[in-house]
Amino acid sequence: MKNIVIRSAEEKDLPAINDILNYAIEHTNYNLNEHTRSFKEAQQWYAEHMAEDYPVIVAEKEGIVVGWASLSWFRRFSGYRTTAEVSVYVSHQYRHKGIGTMLVTELERMAKKYHILIAVITDNNTASLSLHSRCGFIPMCTFRELAYKNGEYVSVTFMTKKLN
Repeated sequence: MKNIVIRSAEEKDLPAINDILNYAIEHTNYNLNEHTRSFKEAQQWYAEHMAEDYPVIVAEKEGIVVGWASLSWFRRFSGYRTTAEVSVYVSHQYRHKGIGTMLVTELERMAKKYHILIAVITDNNTASLSLHSRCGFIPMCTFRELAYKNGEYVSVTFMTKKLN
């Protein structure tokens, strides 16, 4: 897609980041939270990412944030310090236009200190499964009916990519 700029997120981007996330929480089973994230929680999430040197990036089109991605701790045990979890969200109006690929590609470029990237994807999110597959992630395991949201059980697939 033309005119997309990928850049590090700034605190001023938090309302748009949070709106995109909350849309996914409210309208899909892709994010398994059942309650939207408050702006205060978004500020805390962002501050933790900055303090712990986990990147948060945005895709911007003509000054509007249309997607975002981040790396986060996979689990908070020291043995997992070389693994980072990937999160990618694109505004519903801009999906299927290559923005997710641009975001994942930039995250990988920024992830030099990690050995493994992991994506945790609900099986009904076929777009994300395809995106990560195109970006070289390999399905490692699927947990059948691991979660429950919106009146249905949801299976979750873990996909990983070895970086170094």
